[in-house]
Order: sequence, then C-alpha cells, then structure tokens
Amino acid sequence: MNKIYVIVIVITIIIAVIVGGIVRASFVDTQKISLDDLMEYKVMGGPWFYEKNFSFSDLVEDSEVIVKGTALEREFLHLSTLVGFRVVSVYKGNDSLKNKTIYIFEPSFFNFKNKFFIIHNGYNFMKYGDEYILFLKKWPYLEYMKYNPFYKNKDIYMLTHNGGIDKYNTNNVFFDKILSSEQEYYYREIEEYEVIAYSKDELNRYNEIKKQILEKFLNINK
Repeated sequence: MNKIYVIVIVITIIIAVIVGGIVRASFVDTQKISLDDLMEYKVMGGPWFYEKNFSFSDLVEDSEVIVKGTALEREFLHLSTLVGFRVVSVYKGNDSLKNKTIYIFEPSFFNFKNKFFIIHNGYNFMKYGDEYILFLKKWPYLEYMKYNPFYKNKDIYMLTHNGGIDKYNTNNVFFDKILSSEQEYYYREIEEYEVIAYSKDELNRYNEIKKQILEKFLNINK
C-alpha cells in the first residue's frame, strides 16, 4: 500500500512539473511589447458566446463561486491570460474569499507571434479600476499545481463558461455595440467593449442577464 501511495505522489509531482513548466514557459515579457503595438493587433474570434436558451438561473446554478471585485495585475500568456482579482463581496462560495486576491484565467488572449487578439466566447478583458461581478469555478488543474512554487498558496479560478457571459461590469450602463462578422477590426476599436457580440439577439440576452444580476446582487433597478 505504501509503495502505491509513493508512486501516486511521484506521478502527481511529475504532472505538476510538466504542466507548470508549460504554463510558465508561455509567459510573455510584456515590457518588450508597447500598448500601442497591442492596439494594432487584428481581432479574431467566433460569432457567438452562449447557448440560445441560456438564463440567469443557469449562470448561478452552474457557478461554484460568485464574487464582486476589481482586476489587479495581469500576466499575458500565449493561449490565455492570468489576472489577479481583489474580492470585495462573495455571493456564492466560501466567504473567506472576501478581501483576498484570487487569480483568474481570462479566456481571450493576444497571439504575439501573429499579432492577433483572439476573442474566446465573446470575452473582453476586465478594465483596471472598474468593478465586476464574476461567475467562476475552480481551475481544474490546481490539484496538480500544489507542488509548484509559482502556484502554491494561490487560489486560481476560471470563468464558469469560459466566456463573456460570466463577467459583468457593475456600472448601471447597458452596452449597445455589436461587431459585424464581415468587417475587420483592430483591438484599439474594441478595447473598451464590455462584451464582444455579433448580433443584437446576443447582446440583448447579455443585457437582460446583466439587469437581473444588478437587481439580485446590488438592488439596482433600471
């Protein structure tokens, strides 16, 4: 039994080293990349970000954690983006997260080799200084990362549906801009977009869910 236990531990450590090494190796030295350069990256992405019948109750039920807070420092990776998030309120999940910093993998990212901004499921980055309500679940690889010094003692999460439908600015403003699937865009043109939608139906559904979120968690009626 002890031998089997040792083998399991060794395998777990090996997996942690491999996965951790891959993720760490993908970090980009952003000091060598100017903001002006990123603004000229071409936008690439799909024309949808949630299922047609998706609802506010689905969002709440699917999420392990629902929190409010602000974005902090951000690490750019080749296939994702890791952002620190300071929690100020917890609506679902462990109350001990309040006033702590957690880390979240944002699904959209910059492809530095080809100079693209890749939109994943309608997600655009959180803006520094703005307040957001996020719907999250635990990052599934965290168990393998506990032996890696970089990840040790970090609470790491991902968006519940890995897309724009899981992130809402708490401002009482409802976004009204959509993209055309037939037009070419650069990141400077969409930098301030709260969500990336390619149809009015998508955007209207997003705003309807946002309205319910503001009413439910912040008692804001509009």
